[in-house]
Amino acid sequence: MSGSGRRVLVTLHDPGLNGATISILRVVPLLEREGWRFAFWVPRPGAAHDRLLEQGAEVFGEWRPIVSGLQPLRLPPGPARRLAATPGYLRRFARLARRIQPDVVHANSLFSFAEALTTRMLGIPTLMQLHDMAPTSWKARVAAEICRNGVNEAIAVSKACADSYSIGAWRPQVVYGGAPLPDSTVEVRERPRPFTVGTVGVISRRKATDVFVDAAASLLSQGDGFAFHLIGGADDPLDRAWAGDVVTRAQAAGIRYERRADVLAAMRGWDAFVLPSRIDPFPIVMLEAMGSGLPVVGAATDGIAEQITPETGRLVPAGQPAALAGAISSLAGEPREIRAAMGAAARERIERRFTLERQAEGLAVAYEGLLEGH
Repeated sequence: MSGSGRRVLVTLHDPGLNGATISILRVVPLLEREGWRFAFWVPRPGAAHDRLLEQGAEVFGEWRPIVSGLQPLRLPPGPARRLAATPGYLRRFARLARRIQPDVVHANSLFSFAEALTTRMLGIPTLMQLHDMAPTSWKARVAAEICRNGVNEAIAVSKACADSYSIGAWRPQVVYGGAPLPDSTVEVRERPRPFTVGTVGVISRRKATDVFVDAAASLLSQGDGFAFHLIGGADDPLDRAWAGDVVTRAQAAGIRYERRADVLAAMRGWDAFVLPSRIDPFPIVMLEAMGSGLPVVGAATDGIAEQITPETGRLVPAGQPAALAGAISSLAGEPREIRAAMGAAARERIERRFTLERQAEGLAVAYEGLLEGH
């Protein structure tokens, strides 16, 4: 795992602190202890750039005009200005890459494809880490070709994610994400009333926040046996108006809503964690909930189905509020011993499979393999 002073340039496409960014920032200190050195190219202004500066990281970047898809392209300042600004942006990024001469470039998302293709053309060993399921329609083939032929190596955060990019017998390697383990687990209450259920994630269609709200509203209408907590910002620009309506419905139904919160602290007051995503390659927040010792309920989709086992929680069909409400109600009816055993098994699963140490080891092996083959 030793980096022997070799340098990694990490490129981020999102100015915010999304799950993919948090995942790499958490594991970098472990890799630095093994001798790897890191620099970052980050869109600015933004929370990710600010966080890296606060941490004393070597950080570069500027406003990023590049987006994926026609809808994002129309966002301010509009298509003409974005397209006109792209060549200069990539020239300045290439100049920076030549100047600092990284041994490896780690493009931390498919959406960093432009930076990844640039450094590959410069002859710098380039790895792309896939934190998103492959896009649908004709874009899927383009995305898979970028991963197979546009960069030197591609890794994915789950088997489901890797499978979505596969071409014939080729598929990306899998390096699972990890999460820090809290020092203590949540208290499993004997007869919780109300039975408190929480979810965390950007308010969006892909996270199926509407399904959570519909299931919660159904159970709340039946009496005072439940309480629900929703944490997440309406930060997806393509879902902003839709997200505002969902938050309004949530608050009208009696769901406690917070845009931001100390998630691990909030989980200490919950009896279960729920994540009903329609699309989710490998949600880190699910690992955090399991590591906290909470029994969990998740949609049987993508990487969530690789995280939850029958011993740790319940899987339900995606997009079905009635099924989600039924799973929550069933879990609430279980005796304390059953719920405590599920929470203990959830934490044990994180300790065995999904630690930051294992994630760091997997990334180091990918970096070393890339360098050996270059």
